[in-house]
Amino acid sequence: MNKTEKLIVALLALVLVGWFWVYSRKTAEYRKQLEEYYREHPELAQDAAVPGGAPADGALSPEAQAAAELSAGTGDGVSAVAQSGDSAAGADAGAKAAPSAPETTLEGGNEDLKLVFTSKGGGVKSATLAARGPDGKLLYPRTRDDDSGPVAFDFGDNPALCLKNLPGFSGTCDFALSAIAPDALANDEAGGVEASASSENGYTLHRRFSWKKRGYAVRVVDTISAAPGSTATFAGASVTLGPVTSVAPTDLDRDLGLDASVARNDGRRDTPQQSLTTAFFKGGPTFATMFGASGGGCQAPTLPPGAPLAATSRFDGTVDWVAVRERFFVEVLTPDSPAAAVETRLRRANTAAGAPVALESVGAALVLGAEPGSSGATGAAATATRSYSLYIGPKKMSELRKEGADHLAIMRFGTWSWFCRQLLDLLNFLHRFVPNYGVAIILLTVLVRLVLFPINRKSAKGMRKMSELQPQLKALQERYKDDPRKLQQEQMRLYAENHVNPLSSCLPMLIQLPVFIALFTVLRSAVELRYAPFLWIADLSEPENCFKEAIGFGVNFLPIAMAVTMTLQSRLTPSAGDAQQQKMMTVMMPIMMLVMCYNFASALGLYWSVSQALAIAGIAFARRTGKGSKGPGRGMTQDGVEIIPPERETRQMRRERERREESRA
Repeated sequence: MNKTEKLIVALLALVLVGWFWVYSRKTAEYRKQLEEYYREHPELAQDAAVPGGAPADGALSPEAQAAAELSAGTGDGVSAVAQSGDSAAGADAGAKAAPSAPETTLEGGNEDLKLVFTSKGGGVKSATLAARGPDGKLLYPRTRDDDSGPVAFDFGDNPALCLKNLPGFSGTCDFALSAIAPDALANDEAGGVEASASSENGYTLHRRFSWKKRGYAVRVVDTISAAPGSTATFAGASVTLGPVTSVAPTDLDRDLGLDASVARNDGRRDTPQQSLTTAFFKGGPTFATMFGASGGGCQAPTLPPGAPLAATSRFDGTVDWVAVRERFFVEVLTPDSPAAAVETRLRRANTAAGAPVALESVGAALVLGAEPGSSGATGAAATATRSYSLYIGPKKMSELRKEGADHLAIMRFGTWSWFCRQLLDLLNFLHRFVPNYGVAIILLTVLVRLVLFPINRKSAKGMRKMSELQPQLKALQERYKDDPRKLQQEQMRLYAENHVNPLSSCLPMLIQLPVFIALFTVLRSAVELRYAPFLWIADLSEPENCFKEAIGFGVNFLPIAMAVTMTLQSRLTPSAGDAQQQKMMTVMMPIMMLVMCYNFASALGLYWSVSQALAIAGIAFARRTGKGSKGPGRGMTQDGVEIIPPERETRQMRRERERREESRA
């Protein structure tokens, strides 16, 4: 590597470090703004109602106000459908709202999920994840403090499972609530709630909620009876999901998103997602563009002046289920018959123009199509029935599998999803035998190294042969230093004669790369690692952040250990490349990995550090136990490469060598 190349590498390193420094400064400033915002608005905490809110900088435009009403659930069915252009809006034109009654609630649920039903809309007002482990501790506490209580979702004025735009009813009609008698429950049901409402023009709506003894699913059956001379239909009505907020409101990695299962023209299913920078379809709206925000990639989307506080979008298509999620928890609505569209409903934090978009909540609704078996767009029966399943719980594979195999797409494992699922299943299997997930990750690392042992062993043999060829390679470099092409030809001839693959040392790293990517994907969102401690680490799903309160920033030891072990392994690995270039890579790669992985989940740093340590131990063991390891003439070059002298040259070998040299000359 010449001086120009060294200068370029140094400048790139400085640019990389500088960019991360600037990014960390902006991130710290943004975090401070968010914390101040949530201190000033304690009602936006995760266990408080999500308010409709009003902009501090003036009134919204009519379009934005309509979107805010739709998002908050305060608008009636007529205005909401008219905005979306649904043909069923006219069916509700003659509905008369009954006098509003005081809200009543009814509690229900099982050992894992506690629910509160509301008479306003006949939906779920709040949900609490009350599951406990064998030790009696909460499986999903709100914070690391055992006394913080369980994770809870309060949907406020926009309950889950409300029916909007239903002919004969407004979105906030009053229901009569009652518990289902035990003798009226099915064999697999542990409890249930009934809700009934009637409109003044003769429509009757009956809702039945039920659940099993364990689990996070609620079964819903809706039946509507038509007025005399009218038809009953759910076509055009929408079933809502409650707005999901981040369990940790000041967390920058909020990971609020929306997933759906949508039919394709060829009959297969897609599971598109919508998030801050991702759209359901190419050219469609993202969460950021719904607020008119711009930016993306390394630059967070920023708000334009006059951006609304609430926004909605609609995606038309045959939809099997829809989910709104945060990092560790999810809400999934699965109708028995496919829906006709998905509506997204957002609220953002009331930050100033030019600030990054900070979402407060993400909600959704499924727009129902014609009844199954109906020949018309609106049905023709005096009674219509629809049923759904609502899941409110952890984003956990074992629980989502119960809802359906395709629901595993909610995990968002990406290209390596099949591999990620196997790794997470293996990690949970190991945790059955050890009480700590940190120990389980170490055991998983050992198993990965054992699986790769044959490949690593073959690579070690290749590296040993490379060490044996180092003196001859040095001689070739001196002989053909002015003829690079000839040097390359002679090196390849030498490799072929000695059956050496110069890339063999890279093979284990290439194979481990998919494992690293898969574990990165799994460990960043595995609810099993949430608040899981290990030694000095308080939460394996987060960076270590040691001494943060004392010195103002977190110190992460595992990424540092990862960089150190990478350096040691690089020095112990022979290479046929340029010595100066090898030195540069030995320094540059660990630094780059340290900068990029410094704020990764500590579980990932634990895996990589242990894996590197095992690799170093394997190399050291192979060197110590290698054949003739104590023979004369051995040593180490200043580059850290072991020198193994070739066998003593016999007279016949010398004659053959001289003959080859004369023929080449």
